[in-house]
Amino acid sequence: MLDWLAIVPFIGVISTLRQWPEVITIPTMTVSLAVEMVLNEIIISNPTRPSVSFKKSLIPLVLSILIGLLVGVAVGVVLQILYLPIFGVSEKIVRVLSWLCIGATVGIIESSAWKLHSMEAGDQKLLKKRRFMSLLGASCLSFIAAVIFEWIRNSINIIPQAFQEIEDPLGFCILGSFLGLIFTISTSPSYLVALRAGKGFEYRQEKEDPTIDMIDKTYVPKTPYELPTISKISVEDLQFVTNLNDSEFHIEEGFSIKLPAEGEIIIGGTKKEEKQKKDGTIAIIGSDVYLPNTPLYLAKINVSKRQTTLIPNRKKEAYQKISINGIHLNNSKPITLKHNTLIAFHTNKSDRDDPNEVELYRFVYYNRFLDPEG
Repeated sequence: MLDWLAIVPFIGVISTLRQWPEVITIPTMTVSLAVEMVLNEIIISNPTRPSVSFKKSLIPLVLSILIGLLVGVAVGVVLQILYLPIFGVSEKIVRVLSWLCIGATVGIIESSAWKLHSMEAGDQKLLKKRRFMSLLGASCLSFIAAVIFEWIRNSINIIPQAFQEIEDPLGFCILGSFLGLIFTISTSPSYLVALRAGKGFEYRQEKEDPTIDMIDKTYVPKTPYELPTISKISVEDLQFVTNLNDSEFHIEEGFSIKLPAEGEIIIGGTKKEEKQKKDGTIAIIGSDVYLPNTPLYLAKINVSKRQTTLIPNRKKEAYQKISINGIHLNNSKPITLKHNTLIAFHTNKSDRDDPNEVELYRFVYYNRFLDPEG
């Protein structure tokens, strides 16, 4: 019966490959780790929209599987050849090389997949940095993990049968843990923060009918809305993820405003502009994020590498115009922003659509990018 099964093509291939364990182990570990890292990155980047995450993950996951299989099989064949007595290469060295190759391949796959699912990858400088950090970090940590695992094996004089049976799964867990650690550190987007525009940023410009004057002589057109904007006069990194090239942008509902990695953003009711002083020097005044009909200076957002803080204006008439998660502020104490924090800035005017309500501008703070097209 077994002899008959051996001649079946698929079963025969598996039977043959069992004599070459590296050809099976390397691509399996590479694909598994790559898929895990890529899927984890996509889901965490869109934590509030799992259905969108799974839709966006299809192409990156297919790419991860294809690259992992092709490179994994090629590396497995080379390493299996190195086991041959003719080369005289130590098994320890081959195992360390195998882990190093797996880590490097996963690093390449992770950065390549990131380019497909993230709009941030349009920044070539950031993309190059991501590729370098992924490859270098994954390679180094894989090498360290391999050395630690070999040290564990060598510290045991006689390897028990039970350890031999779990040796590969244990090594797989150690390698995966180290890769997860390095990707958390090297590719962490916690410094990439964004404000997503919500209520208050709807398109409200009235479309005037040129024939209305002929029908109703008493018609008086409404005063045009002043549009909220962002300015790049002094903060070049302040931009939408759509990478527009204008010097000033109108904020619309659903847009995500990319904040700089570090620095301060001023929010208020004064447009940012350059003014010449009497002594001839140029002074920059106004808000980076301009919200019409609000106090001249509402607050500033201080962005550091691991923390973002909202610092309200100390004046009562300013900080009372701010609410966090629906609760109005009663003091000007700095507030550490967390993922999905709702920040509302209330104006001095009634809403045109509902005169009983005060017009407001609401943002959702994200400590990871949520693509507005997602």
